[in-house]
Amino acid sequence: MRLEGKTAIVTGGGGGIGRGIIRAFAREGARVCAVDLTEEIARKGADDAGGGDHFALGADLTKEGDVERVARTAIERMGSVDILVNSHGRPSSQLGNPIDRLSLEEWNAVFAVNTTAVFLMCRALAAHMRERRYGKIINIASLAARRANENVPHYCASKAAAMSFTMSLAKEFAPYSVNVNAINPGMLWTDLWEKGHGVVIGEDTGRAPRDVFDAFVQGAVPMGREQTPDDVGSLAVYLASDESRNVTGQGMMVAGGAWMV
Repeated sequence: MRLEGKTAIVTGGGGGIGRGIIRAFAREGARVCAVDLTEEIARKGADDAGGGDHFALGADLTKEGDVERVARTAIERMGSVDILVNSHGRPSSQLGNPIDRLSLEEWNAVFAVNTTAVFLMCRALAAHMRERRYGKIINIASLAARRANENVPHYCASKAAAMSFTMSLAKEFAPYSVNVNAINPGMLWTDLWEKGHGVVIGEDTGRAPRDVFDAFVQGAVPMGREQTPDDVGSLAVYLASDESRNVTGQGMMVAGGAWMV
């Protein structure tokens, strides 16, 4: 197994992408600490790992104290942390609004989760990985980090900032054999579509959110199919394994060809 004996923290572990990554890691032999806003939510990810030594922690990752507690507890319980996956994220609660109606509160809330919390988690484990001269950091960004959307400029900007941070950290950590990469998922059926974009567009077209999503996939994805959490998990395994020892500072797309660079 490709991750046999490795230990990992996966934030956003109770969400769709987080659970897909946890399932993939567990199949490859990793021990996982699933983290989400509450332990109850995080438990969904730990349960997906199939029992064993996997465990769940609840934490608000926008708070320094919570982040430090997660890092400390994970190291104490697992002995070390080989892999950090920052899979947590926050969609926009304001859709389709011009910038003059975008509140500062909403801007700050999105950046706090999508960018600042990524920084805090990486900082909390920086010394640990440098001292061991080993580590794999994977930040889950978004297709929005590369492809602008006028409806959610703050979300796009927060993900682009996370991507830029990934590249800067990759340079800083390279001398310590710590790889830092990002995954940019494309079109996944998520709450953002079910309760956000799909609803807004559906109100104008008379279609159900899922129908709106399916039509969007067909129009935007050359391969003609949606992406799944398991697709993201498969790439995360590669980036977490020693097979990727010379891959760092990259933002890898899982988007069916929706964006090519």
